[in-house]
Amino acid sequence: MKTELLVGATVGATREVVTLDRDVLTTHGVILGMTGSGKTGLAVVILEELARKRVPLIICDLKGDMTNLLLNFPALSADDFSQYVPATQLAGDRATTAQAIASTWRDGLAPWSLGEAQIREVRDGVAWRLLTPGSGLAPVNLLPALDAPVGYDPDLDPDGARVRLDGTTAGLLALVGRGGDPLTDRDHVLLATLLDNAWRRGEALNLAQIVAQIADLPMTQFGVLDAETFYPRKERQELFLAFNTVLASPSFSAWTRGTPLAVEELIGSSEEPRATILYLAHLADRERLSFLTLLASALLSWTRSQPGSDALRVLLYIDEVQGILPPTAMPPTKPPLLTLLKQGRAFGTGILLATQNPVDLDYKALGNIGLKLIGRLDTENDRRRALEGLDVADAQADEIVAGLQQRQFLLAGARVGAPRVIASRWAMSYLRGPLALAELKPLVNVAGAPTSARPAPPPAAGAAVLPGVEQLYGAGSSLVPHVVIEAEVVYRKTSPAIERRVGGTWCAPFAGDRVVWESMRSVDGATLGVQAPFGAKLAPLPGRVSAGLAVAASQFAAEMDSRSLEVAWHRTLRLVQEEGEPLSLFAERCRQAAPAGAGKEADLRRRYEDKIRKLDERLAKEQLELTDDEREASARSREKTIAVASGIGAAVLGALFGRRGGLGSLARSGASTARAYSTKDRMADRAEASVEQSRQTIAEIEEEKIRLATEFDEQLATLRQGTEGMPAIETLRLTPARKDIAVRRVALGWLPQGAAG
Repeated sequence: MKTELLVGATVGATREVVTLDRDVLTTHGVILGMTGSGKTGLAVVILEELARKRVPLIICDLKGDMTNLLLNFPALSADDFSQYVPATQLAGDRATTAQAIASTWRDGLAPWSLGEAQIREVRDGVAWRLLTPGSGLAPVNLLPALDAPVGYDPDLDPDGARVRLDGTTAGLLALVGRGGDPLTDRDHVLLATLLDNAWRRGEALNLAQIVAQIADLPMTQFGVLDAETFYPRKERQELFLAFNTVLASPSFSAWTRGTPLAVEELIGSSEEPRATILYLAHLADRERLSFLTLLASALLSWTRSQPGSDALRVLLYIDEVQGILPPTAMPPTKPPLLTLLKQGRAFGTGILLATQNPVDLDYKALGNIGLKLIGRLDTENDRRRALEGLDVADAQADEIVAGLQQRQFLLAGARVGAPRVIASRWAMSYLRGPLALAELKPLVNVAGAPTSARPAPPPAAGAAVLPGVEQLYGAGSSLVPHVVIEAEVVYRKTSPAIERRVGGTWCAPFAGDRVVWESMRSVDGATLGVQAPFGAKLAPLPGRVSAGLAVAASQFAAEMDSRSLEVAWHRTLRLVQEEGEPLSLFAERCRQAAPAGAGKEADLRRRYEDKIRKLDERLAKEQLELTDDEREASARSREKTIAVASGIGAAVLGALFGRRGGLGSLARSGASTARAYSTKDRMADRAEASVEQSRQTIAEIEEEKIRLATEFDEQLATLRQGTEGMPAIETLRLTPARKDIAVRRVALGWLPQGAAG
């Protein structure tokens, strides 16, 4: 039985409502269109319809637009719209603008016979949830992605095990900006081996264990090589330092708490389906790729564990795929997503992608997408690429796409009939535009209820009841009151261009009624709970604790404004220490970059190693040829000796016993023997010449290796001399501006005296 989704109406003299069979999306879909084409609005419409049909959704919001799905106001009252009207859209006072927007939304929905009942279906069909990975607002815990997958058995399902293993490994390496081909990249092979080793035993690895195992490998062999030959500890140091830097970062705590990164947690159950919006607009590219890779790998593993189905079980939506599924590069997100596009339809997992430019999508991805919605594309090249890639290229289609207006799309696909132009219906959600991270707090909730409507957790045993004050507890038998602040601090400098984002949790103790900000230190927010430890003794509360908490945010900002972050840089080379880069590695990078014309030491070493490697290959080949030549020469020498001896013997016997023998026969035999000897002699001489030539070539190669080694030592010495006298590395002290200090959480913390993270 078909379940129809109301997506729009045909464009033309006769307006006909257009619906899509929900299960068409098991063949996946793509929405193409330039900025202003209505691409986001159409995606919102499709997701609204799926929510009405109780289909679980995983929505990756890379720009901040998809949070608009939570601006769901069944009554369509001006008060509902008022708090979300952006300042750029205000026309007069806020109330008047909100009233005008509410009227616009009622008028827009009326022709589609949509109103309060249908808006409630969107809101109540699934349990909506907003998560902010990498942020303390609504964090996502990455650690469950490192758990051994259920039923992990490389012997029983080698393809499934490999896909999950490679995806998880690539996601982790992306977190530290590393990774490459799973077959040839040593980092990937090493990390995948560590995970596989643990998963086969049914164990999980957290990041601290990974760092420890990279430093001290638990296995002794990789292929035919011992572990130290395959990846020497000295060379592994950079990898485990990179992971350790991430682990040591205060902001990393946001990745180790909160909602687990598990598909079942994101989509709910068939009885209680869930729609999870994953807000990623605030993340750096490296963090975004890492998270999306782990998510896609987890979804692929879950998909392969399901029974086959023609019905849509779950839909993954990604609202901007630039850099995620490119045609020429291989980011870590690409392999698991391509596999999902190939295999997902057999299990009821659908993917809907949106992008502004057709060149953002790999042709293999386009070839596995059955539903195409092409919006306005201004350039002829974009239209041609889009139509060719989606197998709808002809002169008429190009002309149609060139003439599309806003919110108009060419609908095509094997299961939707002949291509036709549709206008998308009016969205039931308020399309307010992108929301910033700071604007999301009221929307971080369950089923759309405001945060303020959620009941606060009960106060911990033995604590004073402070209305409206969140209380957190550390571990210990004797706890004293602190202010706990969760915040993000951005350090910037224009010359040289530097930006560092430091997120984390800080605490400062009370001394009487005063907060001692001078004693402020960082603390691991993941270790704080809402209940006091059993038997813990709580110190008396200061009399003015509420007043101290009320001004804590501004006082924290003032304190951070006085604290600096040190960053190393080299003034002459214009090099700046990267975030998380150890000073020793930065110094080495400066030393290698110092000589202007001689080239870097690493490049020099690489060039000569490449030359010597090629010589070694030639040497091995020549040595094999020498062995063959010596064997050939020995055989030819024996043949020559045998030929002479047998020829003379035959001649003598013929002369003595032959019927027509005599001296004439002996003479004839001698001539024949001479000819045989001459032939064998020439062949033996050629074989000996080949041996001599091979020996000479080997000697020349060995001499060339010695020459190259000497030349390398000389150039390296010259290179290093060029670095002498270079100015020393300097230290920049960055202080944040008040506007770059964002406080997300203020709480009363009960912590041991002098607690620090």
